[in-house]
Amino acid sequence: MKTEIENIIYNYAEEIPHILIRVINAITLSDSKEELRSAINKIAEETELDKFFAYGYGAHHFWLKHRKLSNTRVRDKKRLEKVGNLVKNSYLYR
Repeated sequence: MKTEIENIIYNYAEEIPHILIRVINAITLSDSKEELRSAINKIAEETELDKFFAYGYGAHHFWLKHRKLSNTRVRDKKRLEKVGNLVKNSYLYR
């Protein structure tokens, strides 16, 4: 799967680089949408992914975006998609 970083990465907490590397590795190593979902769920359980990032799935992509420090609550996915993406993964079914 192809990974595109479309914006700068804000390193305002020690955990961010570690989490981001795990997400990028999961994207790179996943062969299917199901594998990627499973890997992201595991990362979310083992780290503070939900605290620092918002993420979701489109028809043919996965997106990830930094959360604002002042607001770490989960927001509506459609609202976040309009703001833009930090990491966008296009997965094409083989």
